[in-house]
Amino acid sequence: MKKLQGKHCEVVRELYSGYPGLHGAIEAVLEGAVGKIYVDNADAPRVARMVVGDFHMMAGDPESPAAIDALRAVPAREYIAVPESWYGLVRRTHPTAQANVRSSFTAPREWDRAHLAGLRESLPQGYQLRRVDESSVTAFRDLNETFVDNFASLEDYLKRGVGFAVSNERGEIVAGCSTYTISSRCLEFEIETHVDYQRRGLALVTGARMIEHCLEAGLEPCWDAAHDGSARLAERLGFVGRRRYTAYRLT
Repeated sequence: MKKLQGKHCEVVRELYSGYPGLHGAIEAVLEGAVGKIYVDNADAPRVARMVVGDFHMMAGDPESPAAIDALRAVPAREYIAVPESWYGLVRRTHPTAQANVRSSFTAPREWDRAHLAGLRESLPQGYQLRRVDESSVTAFRDLNETFVDNFASLEDYLKRGVGFAVSNERGEIVAGCSTYTISSRCLEFEIETHVDYQRRGLALVTGARMIEHCLEAGLEPCWDAAHDGSARLAERLGFVGRRRYTAYRLT
């Protein structure tokens, strides 16, 4: 498999057309903003492996000999996302891989701005919602390292990414929403709430604020849910068109 770079990444766009999930991440990789792409043929690829963080997104023809090579290149404890046509090959190549049902969503034709504002303003008394800046980015990363993992440095994150954090009365960051990937069109985001502060609506507050930011910046908000709880949160925020698909974690 050969690594693609720069404008050559566009050669795999058709292979990822109709992909079951991670649409915002895929768009960012195609633009060269993050990640890597490996193909069997740089001019006319039949198989591609797109890497973002610990996710490896396979596309193309699972009957091609290169498909097995692509799957075998995934390190242990990382994830494989594939179209349904690849499920059998994944199970044969990695028989001990753990299956995980994920859910992708689409943005509604028109966001309910009043609903988003209501969610943002539902922040419980004693908490503060702020955009992440130089003074808070380290504590924000400490809440969840993957908040900034797809950026070259914290400085790069502050320049290209965006995060919103909720702090408690002691000024400790206890919930946040962050850019997972960003392109000229899309922002894929993720949310984390400290275990001691869950079920207080903090995830809804940060998610609503991130969607508002996307709309203000002319970006499509994107969210891919790893479990049912995350999927329910996406629907409460206003995402539609839930589509379930399987990802695999290698042992």
